[in-house]
Amino acid sequence: MNVCPYGITLIAGGFTILGVLIGVLVTYYFALRLASINSRRDAGRRLREAFAPELAALHPISGKKDINVENLLQEALIRHQTAIIEFQDYLRGAEKIQFEKVWKEYYEVGGSPRFFDYYMDDNGNPRQCFQDRVNSILKFTET
Repeated sequence: MNVCPYGITLIAGGFTILGVLIGVLVTYYFALRLASINSRRDAGRRLREAFAPELAALHPISGKKDINVENLLQEALIRHQTAIIEFQDYLRGAEKIQFEKVWKEYYEVGGSPRFFDYYMDDNGNPRQCFQDRVNSILKFTET
């Protein structure tokens, strides 16, 4: 089979265009993937920042001892819930269901906030109870 120089040029040009299109699609896919990952990391950072003041104030060893725990957590609940809702958008399937369960374990008993657990804990260390519950929420930001 004889191919003229013009045919070779067309074949080479066709493969070039095909290669460029594949490269563009792959680059586009990975750019979207990277943007999604960065958005989730940013939402995770904001979630950690939302809990940081209370984690510091209620730290079992170095936290403030003369503090009204219920008032502190009631005042922070909206900030926490806002960060939770934002971060939740980046979770899918079973991970989202588990995240919602952990969030409810943090603040709810019978449909109402249960911050009294953090100063009436049976285990003897309510501040550690708070730390454990918050850490179970924040573990979802480790990706």
